[in-house]
Amino acid sequence: MAKTKKAPAKKAPAKKAKIEAPKTIEVRMTESYSTWVVHESVELNVADYPELEGMTEEEMKDYIMSNASDMKPTNDEWYSDLYDELNQADVVREKITNEDSEICFE
Repeated sequence: MAKTKKAPAKKAPAKKAKIEAPKTIEVRMTESYSTWVVHESVELNVADYPELEGMTEEEMKDYIMSNASDMKPTNDEWYSDLYDELNQADVVREKITNEDSEICFE
């Protein structure tokens, strides 16, 4: 005679704890985007910048990129350095890309 195994007794379902619904919930919107701003160009007279003497155009570009904040502006009555002058030049074009918005919760 073959023995049959008894099925394990079923457990009674656990009582769920009563969860109280919140009275308020904080919600906010976040936005992100990339902005590309083009300022008017400033023409430098290379003769007025002895530090650029003897450089190729590519070397001048590299030098200006690294040292604009230490270079004299073309108009020292209005600006403290070349970087300041470039940064405050009139905007000629502005473009916003990668716009995204998202609802967030605290």
